[in-house]
Amino acid sequence: MDALEEEANSFALDLMERLARVLPVGDLGFTSIAAKQDDGTARMSVASAAPGGIELQIHQSPRLQLAVDYQLVMSPTSQRATVLRSAFCVRPWQVARPLFTVDYIRDASSNIPAAHYNVHFNHDAVTDQLLRAGASRRGKVHTKKATGGSQPRLADLHFPVGGHRFRPCVEDVIDMLWAEFGIDMRPTARGAIEEGRAHWREMQLRAAVSDHPAAAIDELRKLGYEVTWPHSGMPEPDTRRDRIHAM
Repeated sequence: MDALEEEANSFALDLMERLARVLPVGDLGFTSIAAKQDDGTARMSVASAAPGGIELQIHQSPRLQLAVDYQLVMSPTSQRATVLRSAFCVRPWQVARPLFTVDYIRDASSNIPAAHYNVHFNHDAVTDQLLRAGASRRGKVHTKKATGGSQPRLADLHFPVGGHRFRPCVEDVIDMLWAEFGIDMRPTARGAIEEGRAHWREMQLRAAVSDHPAAAIDELRKLGYEVTWPHSGMPEPDTRRDRIHAM
C-alpha cells in the first residue's frame, strides 16, 4: 500500500500543479483515498475535490464543471501505479446531468470499449435507430429497454476512442473545451497542456511497445537501429493480444 499511496499522491500533486498553470480559477485540489479490492489488492482513488468538479469559467463567469476521477492499482509486471479506471465528466455549472463523459475501464466487458465517450443529451434520430437495433451484443440491451417501456438514449452508446493505449488524456479534454467552448485559460496554458499530453503519450508509447515488441523492433530496424535479444535460448516476449485486439 505504501508504494501505491506514494505514487498516487505524486500523481495527484503533478496533476494539480499542471492544472494550476492551465485554469485561472477554481478549486484545483484532488483527494487521494486508499481502499482494498475484493482480491485483497490495494486501490487508490484520485479525484477532484470540489463538489461537482473543477469550475470552468467563460468570460470570468462559471459555466462548466470538469470532474476528474482516477482509480489506480499497482501493476504486477511494472510495479508502478497503473490506471484501472478513469472518468472525465463535463457538465454545465452546478447541473447534475453531464454533457459528456470520457471513460476508461481496464476490465471492460467485450461489448463495451475499454476507452469510450458517452454523450448525455438527446437526439431523436439516434433513439429511432436504437429502437430498431439488432438482437446481438448490446443491441439486445437496447431492445429490452424499449420492450420494458423505457426508450434507449444517445447516452447509452459507447463511442470508442483509442483502446487501452491511445485513449485521450485529461489535457485533451481541457484543450477541446478551450477550442470549442472558449473557457478562460491562463497565459501558460498552452505549454502546460502540451507538456502533459507529451508526458502521457510517452508513457502510453512505452506501454504499447511492451504490448507488441516485435512491431517496435521491426520499426526501429527500419529506422536504422540495431536491435538484438540478449537472452540466448529464451523466446522473445509475446504480443499481448488482449491489449492489441481490445475494442
